[in-house]
Amino acid sequence: MQQQQQVVKKDRRMFASSDDNAMMKQVMGTHSPDGRDVELEPILNVVEETLHRAIPANIDGVINGTHNGHIDALVGQETLAFSSFEDDGIPDGLANVIHKISCELSCKCSGGADAHGSTMAILNILSSYSWEAKVVISLGAFAVNFGEFWLVAQLFATNPLAKSVALLKQLPNIIEHYKSIKPRFDAINELIKVMLEVTKCIIAFKNLPYQYLQDDTPPKSTALSHIPTAVYWSIKSMVACVSQLTSLLGMNFEV
Repeated sequence: MQQQQQVVKKDRRMFASSDDNAMMKQVMGTHSPDGRDVELEPILNVVEETLHRAIPANIDGVINGTHNGHIDALVGQETLAFSSFEDDGIPDGLANVIHKISCELSCKCSGGADAHGSTMAILNILSSYSWEAKVVISLGAFAVNFGEFWLVAQLFATNPLAKSVALLKQLPNIIEHYKSIKPRFDAINELIKVMLEVTKCIIAFKNLPYQYLQDDTPPKSTALSHIPTAVYWSIKSMVACVSQLTSLLGMNFEV
């Protein structure tokens, strides 16, 4: 009996490995970089600032209108995040790509949509970018959706326009029942932290001096081979987070 169970587990691992290989072959098929250079650190700084300020430290402050995100952030950190955008802002072409991905996330990640299909659609939009650019740009699009959600939630108690938008989105009901659905928000927030850490690791690795990356031997080659997988799962995690948020908008909170 024990031997039979071991055989079943081995078969499951083999099938899982086969599925992963097929999936990554599909992912690699979307990758056709054209060598364009994108300055990623300024974008990532703004994304991190957006996500940091969006996540409420205290829901009571959101309800009574006295909370404005993580207001404990240092002024110097905020200045650093925005300094690279003060002169020219984000390039128009890149802003358009972020908008497209933001729409892909908000429109196709609701109603139990296929997470893999949405992830592949985003990767196809970003086919001409490097792997590190794919994940940073996608994270920027996610930050737009997540930031807009919490921006309206934080302002609806004090701003008439935000209140109107919040009513149309059913946000007051979500905030009112926040404690009962807090585990879902906690899971989203934890996943966001992991996505940020993975993205920073990818950027840090790609920013290593060329002499550390030029030879195609382990462990360098092994780490490089895992980057496409990390990018895929990071984007798929963004899809999952947006799907969770949009599912709350139509939730029936009646007991």
